[in-house]
Amino acid sequence: MFFVRFYRHSSPLIKSIYQFFQILIDKWYNHNVMSDQSDNLKNILTPFGLSPEEAAIYLFLLEKGFQSALQASRVLHLGRTKVYRLLDKLAEKGLVTKKIDDLGLKFEAASPKQLELLVTQKSHEVEVLRDSLPLVFKELGGVRGKGADKTKVLYYSGTEGLKQVTWNSTKAKNELYLFELSTMSAFLDYGFCEKARKEFVHNKVEIRALTNLRHVPAWTKVAELVKKYYQCRFIDPDQLKVIFEQLIYNDVYCLYNYQGGEIFCVEIYNQHLADMQKQLFNYMWLKAKRMKLRNNEGEVVV
Repeated sequence: MFFVRFYRHSSPLIKSIYQFFQILIDKWYNHNVMSDQSDNLKNILTPFGLSPEEAAIYLFLLEKGFQSALQASRVLHLGRTKVYRLLDKLAEKGLVTKKIDDLGLKFEAASPKQLELLVTQKSHEVEVLRDSLPLVFKELGGVRGKGADKTKVLYYSGTEGLKQVTWNSTKAKNELYLFELSTMSAFLDYGFCEKARKEFVHNKVEIRALTNLRHVPAWTKVAELVKKYYQCRFIDPDQLKVIFEQLIYNDVYCLYNYQGGEIFCVEIYNQHLADMQKQLFNYMWLKAKRMKLRNNEGEVVV
């Protein structure tokens, strides 16, 4: 109230200074709010294959309508030559259209629904790559040297290493044997985990897991994996204490652990070792207790 009374009885100069600073504050606030909104929209567009600069140009045109490359260059503080190059890339994606009027060449953002076509194109590209894999494996397999069949040991660390190890296991033929400390979501982001689980389903990999846990909470929305390809049994830690997570498939024996905030993984490629570990797993499987499946999200309990 004091400030209001002070303002009302102030001189015109004081009022002008106050109004000036009020305008500055409003502009600062609006600039930061709009900047945050723009950054959020750019982040939404980048998964569709747009670079941050391409996303900025598309959003500018979407808001302003037909604009010249010079106008985009000035507003976005990008070189005009670079803007033309980015506009060409957006046009190739079908996200920008061109027209020539009395003032020269101008550009307009296409409908956001055009993004659906980009997704369709990407899906088609993935399918083509997937279909070509058998031929690629065959051709590259013939290039391998004679020493390629020897034992191979690979080391990985961190979450990216664990992602690689996990994705490698989706290539299991028929069965994957797992000594489990916890579900993979405990170590990796849920989105990647679900992607890997869908890949297991696509490849029809049957997963058999042994764990010391008496209760495993729900861990997936990929119901088909749980219903058709997943079994879990409880092994008493007095019989076998699971200290390391272990994956056994094909000619691979893999183990990893999480200690002190660090993930460390080892992959061993050796058919004899993998066969022996499969025998040990099957021996313990017969001694293990079947767990009751509570739902299609993978929750099991002894």
